[in-house]
Amino acid sequence: MNNLLADKNRRVLVIDDNRSIHDDFRKILAPTPATAAALDATEAAVFGLPTDTVQQTQFEVDSAYQGQEGVLLVKKALDAGLPYAMAFVDVRMPPGWDGVETTRKIWELDPNLQIVLCTAYSDYSWGEMFDKLGHRDGLLILKKPFDGVEAFQLAHALTEKWWLHQQSQRKMEDLESQVAERTHELRDINHALQTEVVEHQRAEETLRESEEKFRQLAEAINDVFWITSPDLQKIHYVSPAYEQIWGRSAQNSYTNPHDWAEAILPEERERVFATFLRLAQERSVSTEFRIARPDGTVRWIFSRGFQVRDVAGKVVRFAGVASDITERKQLEAQLFQSQKMETVGKLAGGIAHEFNSILTAIIGHSELLLSDLPSASPPFANAMAIRKAADLAAALTKQLLAYGRKQILRSETLDLNRVLAGMEGMLRHLMGADVDVRIVTAVELPAVKADAGQTEQVIMNVAINAREAMRRGGKLTLETSVAALDEEYVRHFPEVKAGDYIMLAISDTGTGMREEVKAHLFEPFFTTKGVGEGTGLGLATCQGIIKQSGGHISVYSELGRGTTFKIYLPLAELGTEVSTAKAASPDLPRGTETILLVEDDTSLREMVSLLLQRLGYTVLATANGPEALTLARQRDAEHIHLLFTDIVMPQMDGKELSDRIMAIHPETKVLFTSAYTETAIVHQGVLDPGVSLLQKPFTPAGLALKVRVLLDA
Repeated sequence: MNNLLADKNRRVLVIDDNRSIHDDFRKILAPTPATAAALDATEAAVFGLPTDTVQQTQFEVDSAYQGQEGVLLVKKALDAGLPYAMAFVDVRMPPGWDGVETTRKIWELDPNLQIVLCTAYSDYSWGEMFDKLGHRDGLLILKKPFDGVEAFQLAHALTEKWWLHQQSQRKMEDLESQVAERTHELRDINHALQTEVVEHQRAEETLRESEEKFRQLAEAINDVFWITSPDLQKIHYVSPAYEQIWGRSAQNSYTNPHDWAEAILPEERERVFATFLRLAQERSVSTEFRIARPDGTVRWIFSRGFQVRDVAGKVVRFAGVASDITERKQLEAQLFQSQKMETVGKLAGGIAHEFNSILTAIIGHSELLLSDLPSASPPFANAMAIRKAADLAAALTKQLLAYGRKQILRSETLDLNRVLAGMEGMLRHLMGADVDVRIVTAVELPAVKADAGQTEQVIMNVAINAREAMRRGGKLTLETSVAALDEEYVRHFPEVKAGDYIMLAISDTGTGMREEVKAHLFEPFFTTKGVGEGTGLGLATCQGIIKQSGGHISVYSELGRGTTFKIYLPLAELGTEVSTAKAASPDLPRGTETILLVEDDTSLREMVSLLLQRLGYTVLATANGPEALTLARQRDAEHIHLLFTDIVMPQMDGKELSDRIMAIHPETKVLFTSAYTETAIVHQGVLDPGVSLLQKPFTPAGLALKVRVLLDA
């Protein structure tokens, strides 16, 4: 209402069952520039004003097609604090209420609303209208067909009338409030003068001077300064920053002393109020709480209050300062999340090397057993169980590494539309027949820079969560587009850079999520499933992969209305070739070359040596860099075709070893293996160009294929 008093209310409601009437009113009241110019000239002529001083008044026109709908719009406008100034109401609106009944209902809600009844018939006489509506000066009749200028003049005059009435009513209320307040103050002063005139005058003067200095200081800074009565039932002063932080009128707080408390979240309100009431006994108190602004945003507030005493030592005021600490709270939450992620990442990285070496040995030996045992024998089944258990352990380690952003990414230039097309069949199978899968791709979508396998894993994890939310079926939509993240957005996410991204939106029509679930959605081990039904690492893994790729992921969800995940991936550099998937051969390739194997884990070294020997290679197995270097020097005249070395080893790492071997045998090719990202060949999780790496844990098939491809390159 305050904004409407400052800026004239031009909100007009048209209630008519004829849609063409609505079009006519919009042309008259909210015309196009050309129409507006014509109406300007008409208004200048009607009111006798120079044409260069008239500017067409623009009305905000809302439409309702039945009386019941119009009454509902009036109620909603009042609840929102944006009432209509006037309404054009058709008299005849079958099959619902007629215009007179509609007007009566409207005036029960908003007696100040100016009404113009529009009629083409003599449905009611004035006497009948007054019998039904009473004698009102806010009712006029407009005969159809009506002239546009006449309708415009009515709208102009009645909205002006509404605004003037509101102005006068507000001024009268302010005057009455000022008179009442002044009368009360005079009564207090008169009573005080009868007791201790001189002392009270001095105390009042001192207090006024103090408050004036306080006010000057308060209005110069961005925090809210406030002064209240000792029972918190009266606001003596609140600084202008109140409107910026609370989003509420500072003036309104004087007439409604609980305005500031009504904004506090209900679950915190009683605690905060009790804290400040303790000022009656304590010199100062402080507390933190959250407020909900009228625009729906929630802000964190830190407030400190203290006593104000008179010369006799009596507490006569409470005063204090309130600061918006939302950004600090957000930074604290981000810091806590970063520290937690860093801790998990260090833990995952610390165990990954040793654990994945062990897993690689287990996977390799189990596959060797499977190749040696009859498929129908019990030992074959046992070996298969060992292999499956090892795969599960490897997947869990991989998820931990992804969350901690310790994965080794093979960044390539991808066509995201092509990735989705390749996954469409798998997604439809995963969703089932009762879920409609729709893929909407942008035309000529720029390429992204990402790891293809990891990107597919993110899409699958989000899709699996969507399927869980649509137990009774629904619709899954995957849509690509170009999106820009501006400075205002990334201010809340320090790790994200402003600029253009490729956005993949994955939306479902499932059950949606509560706010408390969304707050913990990307935390590791957080799950809403029952015990034993999930690790809680799926979405945490997604966030780790996307962040390590230089992207961003966010979630939008409403309970009962579905969920949308928005994945932002960085654009690839212009001119880079888009990668395409290559099918792998089902048979393990063999060879006769000489391979120098360097691995400090005994069981893994033995497994790799046995596998390569079975494939026909000559294997020189060593436990560390110095041993391998000595052996290479001893074979100075004999060719070493491939060096297969772990990167992280005691005494000498794999990168240093490869450099020294190449100095002796420059024709030797190098294949590194590692489970850890903080190495000499991997920077910020991305492999150096031209380096061949087999990430642990690997399978015998993966090793055989990698070795053969490298030797044949």
